[in-house]
Amino acid sequence: MGIHRSRALVLATALVASCCGSVQAKGLNYLGLQLFAVAGVHKDVAGTQYGAGIGPLLQARLGGPRLAIHLEGIPVVAVPQRASAYYGQATPSIGIFNATLGYRFMPRMSFGIGETVINQRTPLPNLQQVVSSRLAGYRYALRYTEPLRGRRSLEANLGVAPTLWGSDVYVYSDGVTAPVVKPEQAAEIDASLAVGFQRPYGEMLLGLRALNFSAKYTATGLAGDRNAGVGLFVEFRKVLP
Repeated sequence: MGIHRSRALVLATALVASCCGSVQAKGLNYLGLQLFAVAGVHKDVAGTQYGAGIGPLLQARLGGPRLAIHLEGIPVVAVPQRASAYYGQATPSIGIFNATLGYRFMPRMSFGIGETVINQRTPLPNLQQVVSSRLAGYRYALRYTEPLRGRRSLEANLGVAPTLWGSDVYVYSDGVTAPVVKPEQAAEIDASLAVGFQRPYGEMLLGLRALNFSAKYTATGLAGDRNAGVGLFVEFRKVLP
């Protein structure tokens, strides 16, 4: 694939951590909004590119003190990129959804399992192509929490999607070339560390998040795209009645 995979830099393909002093650790249900600003590198057959971006992720927790469903997603939105000499002005449209069932097996640790789905569509004008794909697979999440002084809390999270399956579909605009389908396998890892602050409406979190995404074509075994990024995020959680 190409620059369209730079969408992985705004994944938020990951759940935010929880802590013993936090809204989530108390077993309260909430709706949240996370803003993630990231800078990173994208590598593919056309070379290496560096960029930055910001993306919103919607959050939700529904369940009890020990067992709960965590939802995270971003609707399909366009992510403008700098023009590439190889691809032209590519503007990926990205949609992400994570659903995880988590269980608190220790007072300060929880484990979750669920699914990650990534949808994208990107025009590549210089190549007269439109590339679209849908990747899906299991996701595993581990969280550690720690209360701090002054109504604050420390949150750490590790999320892994070891195998995401899907295909890239290349549709040409020349009116002659038939569409090309390339089966693909990918993997994604992300980690975050944040401090939570109790607020009258619920909680606000400030933290650092890093991620790594890599893919390969299953038919040939050739490497696809590689993305790595790190950035800051802020999240607001509104407790549900």
